[in-house]
Amino acid sequence: MLATLNIVIGLVFVLLLFSLLTSTVMEVIAAMLSLRAKHLRYTLENMLGEKMDDFVRHPIFRQLSYATDHRRARLSPYYLPGHVNKNTFVTIVQDILDAGDLESMQAKIQGMEEGEPKRMLQYLLRQSGGDPAAFRAGAERWFDDVMDRASDWYKRNLKWWLFGVGLVLAAIFNADTIHIYQNISSNATVQDFLVEMATKFEAKTDTVKGPEMNLSIDQAIARMDTALQKIEYIRSPLGLGWSSDETDKNLPWWLVKLAGLLLTGIAVTFGAPFWFDLLRKMLALRGGGAEKPAEPAPAPVPPPPAKSIEPKTHITAKTETPATKPEIPPAKPDAPSAGKHKPVG
Repeated sequence: MLATLNIVIGLVFVLLLFSLLTSTVMEVIAAMLSLRAKHLRYTLENMLGEKMDDFVRHPIFRQLSYATDHRRARLSPYYLPGHVNKNTFVTIVQDILDAGDLESMQAKIQGMEEGEPKRMLQYLLRQSGGDPAAFRAGAERWFDDVMDRASDWYKRNLKWWLFGVGLVLAAIFNADTIHIYQNISSNATVQDFLVEMATKFEAKTDTVKGPEMNLSIDQAIARMDTALQKIEYIRSPLGLGWSSDETDKNLPWWLVKLAGLLLTGIAVTFGAPFWFDLLRKMLALRGGGAEKPAEPAPAPVPPPPAKSIEPKTHITAKTETPATKPEIPPAKPDAPSAGKHKPVG
């Protein structure tokens, strides 16, 4: 039982390290390609249509864009931030529509090209009844609903990115899950080594997060270097990497290898937080396992001695004796009868 648990802990720990490496590589790619900023641009264009140009040229948005320190994708002469809150969004929309003036706002919305953005703004205007405060509240709800859907779509898209990056890393390191499991299960020394590393890692780590897409390139590269150092510790014990004798294998061997690489790519899509939580549970289970000596059961506590009750002299206990038949006195000898006389001598 303990050996099986050690194998599982070792495998989970290796998948955790590769998930962390995949996340950090994904952060570098996101910083270089400005994926989050491009996703925001795509979402805002769907919401605003032709008003998108007015939106990004607004002074408030330009200040946010320049504050990114040239780390994001370009849009015209400006840089896109990775996030805009709803208050900023609605304030800019109200300003470019002249929401304080009902007639001017109606004219600007009416002059927009036909499409979903125009119909949505007309709907918000009808629902507000011309009240700027009601229009703002409706626009905030609209922003929250759209961004929630966009966030879900972005997370699903991110999983495909993680799968692709994880598959490439698995191919580079020759880290297929089947091969890793075989190495761990066949070597008790490797099991102990990985369990010890996992225990130290868990003790020093409070929590593990998924990919952080708002990092600069320098920050993302620094995190990737740290993750690579952890992988280097396990490369030699697990035999990761390609060797010359593996290039001459037959087709069935390559099919098993491809299956193992695909398993590694799928495993990293669960994310490092998932594997870290699972590792903690496995370590907790191992800590309460059979390797701990069983504590002897505590000896039963003897009952306290009964207190002796001294007889009290001023109280006379009445005791009942069982009823007995009255004793019959012995019969007296019979008196001489009257009919008998002494003989006359």
